[in-house]
Amino acid sequence: MNHDAASGVRRHGLFLDLDGTLADSLSAMRGVYDSFLQEFEATPSDEEFEELNGPPLAEIIKILKNRHGLTGSFDGLQEDYLAMVLDAYKNLPPSEGAPEVLSAAKERGWTIAVVTSSHRRNTWDWLHRNELSRFVDEVVGGDDVACGKPNPEPYLKALESTGCDVRSSLAVEDSRAGSASAVSAGLRTFVLARADDRMNWPTGVSFIVDLHELRRRLDHVEG
Repeated sequence: MNHDAASGVRRHGLFLDLDGTLADSLSAMRGVYDSFLQEFEATPSDEEFEELNGPPLAEIIKILKNRHGLTGSFDGLQEDYLAMVLDAYKNLPPSEGAPEVLSAAKERGWTIAVVTSSHRRNTWDWLHRNELSRFVDEVVGGDDVACGKPNPEPYLKALESTGCDVRSSLAVEDSRAGSASAVSAGLRTFVLARADDRMNWPTGVSFIVDLHELRRRLDHVEG
């Protein structure tokens, strides 16, 4: 059991995904995915993009290379895809309600971590550019783990590195792979999902429509 050293109470953590959760990035990431495949005259699809929303970049490139027979080295493909992602992130805004929910959570004593398939350094850069880094205590990036989402390792690492207790912590996700990772780690999990997209999610998740709803719910979550 993890406790706050000063108070002796369990430390509660708020662990948030980046793409599609804190960052309003899904349309930009869809553009990267489409453009990357079109360079090889391969056909993008909604189903494949959904599948790739969550895993780390190395896993994404492995899937795309094998499935579409992409030419070129694995490292070269990964570098090209990452360069496109970084370019897309230059002007990427936070999701509606992100600054407010982070500020409110920090004021209420939550330890805040971003748990993402993006690289740690790139995530911190984005947080700094959008003046959100002051609210965040930790980032667990795709380059920090051996197994990315849907494996529970990213969230288990976040719990370990922040010293938060799983029973007093929660995760916020927008993808099936990400929510499966959080649920498997034992975390209470909120999912950002449209009203018409609430089938075939991991058992036990709670749905929210936006981060403003999450902010309201934090007032009623026992840390």
